[in-house]
Amino acid sequence: MRAELIPWDDARFVDEYERAREQSIGEGLTINGPKAAARVEHLLRARGFPGAVVEVDRTIDEALVHSARWIVRRDGADAADASEAVADST
Repeated sequence: MRAELIPWDDARFVDEYERAREQSIGEGLTINGPKAAARVEHLLRARGFPGAVVEVDRTIDEALVHSARWIVRRDGADAADASEAVADST
C-alpha cells in the first residue's frame, strides 16, 4: 500500500496518520481496503484534523495483488480543488 500525504511536511499530521494506520492494522482491518481507509479517516478527524479525507484508488492490477494507493488530505478534497482552481486561473 502506498500513501500520498497532503501536506507531507506537516510532521504532526504525518505522525497521526502513522498512528491511525497502525491502530487500524491492530484492529484487524486489511490496510489496503476501504474499511481501513474509513477508519483512518475517522481517527485523523478525532485526533484534531476535522477536514481529513482518505481517498482509495486501485487499478485492476493493484486489486488482484491486494494493493492500493491512498491519498490522505489533511484539509479535505475541497481545499485541493480550491488550490487547483487558483493554479488554473494564473
